Amino acid sequence: MSSSLSLEEIVLINNLLYCENLGGPKGTFLSPVQESKTIGDYVNGVLRKAAEIIDDKEYSSGVTGAEYKEILWSIKPNEHLRNIIIRQIHYESEGAGGGRSAYLFDPSSNEAIIAFKGTQSDAEWIDNVSGLYQVPTEFQNNALNWFQSLDFTGCETITVTGHSKGGNKSKFITIMDDRVDNCFSFDGQGFSDEFIKRYVARIIKNKGKITNIIAESDFVNILLNDVGARQFYLGTNYGRLGFAENHCANAVLFFDSMGAMTLWRSKGQDKKMMDLDIMLNSFIRTYKMDVREKVANMLGNIIVCAKSGDTDRIADTFIDERYMDSAADLLAYILRYKTEKPQMIANVREILKQNGFNTNMLGVIDFVTNHDLIIELIGKNKKAMIAILKKKHVKESLVSFLEKHIGLFDFIVLVAQKMRKIDPLKYSGADLEADDAEKDMEIKGRHGISRRKLSLIVAGAVLAIVILIVLILVIL
Repeated sequence: MSSSLSLEEIVLINNLLYCENLGGPKGTFLSPVQESKTIGDYVNGVLRKAAEIIDDKEYSSGVTGAEYKEILWSIKPNEHLRNIIIRQIHYESEGAGGGRSAYLFDPSSNEAIIAFKGTQSDAEWIDNVSGLYQVPTEFQNNALNWFQSLDFTGCETITVTGHSKGGNKSKFITIMDDRVDNCFSFDGQGFSDEFIKRYVARIIKNKGKITNIIAESDFVNILLNDVGARQFYLGTNYGRLGFAENHCANAVLFFDSMGAMTLWRSKGQDKKMMDLDIMLNSFIRTYKMDVREKVANMLGNIIVCAKSGDTDRIADTFIDERYMDSAADLLAYILRYKTEKPQMIANVREILKQNGFNTNMLGVIDFVTNHDLIIELIGKNKKAMIAILKKKHVKESLVSFLEKHIGLFDFIVLVAQKMRKIDPLKYSGADLEADDAEKDMEIKGRHGISRRKLSLIVAGAVLAIVILIVLILVIL
């Protein structure tokens, strides 16, 4: 059965999940004190203390007090939203990442609404990338277990939703539990190739229930393979937070002069995000599942550093012996990818600048791309490299950056060595669709070999026949 909620109401509920300490402790939406109350009770209670909410203070996830008041005032006249009951607030343990969620109930339609907050902790950020090598992840299972513990007696419709990691959890639950009627994933990441193949039958059965609500320049939904219909919306790009603002839960909210909130459909995904999506997928596919844990740990550490805007810590990740080889693989891949698709580095540079990062590392990338043989020959001689950089009139800021992170020279040499061993176009970067995975498995079942390998064998056989015909003609 279809949800009684509009997309605007879905997005507003997801924004409520991030409300914390607005005017005091009772201003936290995901708090046990809100249980048995309505959304209207919460909104009225916070707005009564609106004077205590500091307009320019960031209360959570980059959203200011002034922005939260805008959100709450837009909910106040919405009788449908106001009457939704908060049945249960759930916290995972700290050891399980501390994820938070809510069981809501709409009495006007007897609809259960299960809403998951986005990434709550560094542990949950790590779990985000563990989907590269775990099927399913620990925290996905935790969300499913809680969902399946709930009492839905009297509920005629079950809807799940969430933002970011919460969006991924909502999609996972919809795939795994047939009772779900509707899923609205808001900027949620996707699933690995292995996940798609393992649960292909369940995905095909339930993907029609999933709607992905995506800010056109969001950078989380591009991770791995998406499932379900996708709808792109305009975002408030590059405001106070720069590029990072694209992933805030309020990024797609636009308010008119009367305070009413609307969503605006866009023509499609931002081209930069589309390019990054394809590149990341093709890179991930160069690794077998059993060695992806190291890649995931490296990416997770970089994400945690990036979240805090710490460029120096990102550089330190590259030279950490735990991550160095995987990080060198990634950078070497990007550099080789650049030779085929030069716009990629320009895209990365723009994204980093918009996010406030030091882009000196991209100066290193440019230099490695053009001087990989020199670097491989003398790169470990730090003094010689610095002298060459200066002779090449490289920016002083880049030289200073390298002098500060001297260990990067060994990392750069490793990158240069790896570059010539990489074929950046070996694997497709397109999302793996469940229907395609099912067909591939059917062909493998009939022939004992995958469709891709079968096509290579056929192509090889054709080539051999052509060569044989040419040889016969030459001999004759």
